[in-house]
Amino acid sequence: MSGVGRQEAFQLLSSAMGIFYAMTYLVMFAIPISGRSAAPMRLRWAAGSAFLLTLLCTALSIFPIVDVANPLAFSLKIGSLIVATNLVGALLYRIATARPRVIERQ
Repeated sequence: MSGVGRQEAFQLLSSAMGIFYAMTYLVMFAIPISGRSAAPMRLRWAAGSAFLLTLLCTALSIFPIVDVANPLAFSLKIGSLIVATNLVGALLYRIATARPRVIERQ
């Protein structure tokens, strides 16, 4: 956030929050699409439509809607933040599931 104005800083935070929020919906919409559930075809079509719309919204959130000094730098900041936090989350998940579980007996 260094070297940016108030509007750009707010837009960075708002875009990142919106993308993280939308990513949970992408996973939710992917469940009926994947075919692992007994969802009827009309629900799969609706989930597919919602998935594509959410994906489009997420992709468009990477680009600034306010006047910024460097739009490319803005997009790189948002994109790298999303990628880095998802990598950290995947790493934490991997560490948590790799440890053997010790069950205490009472």
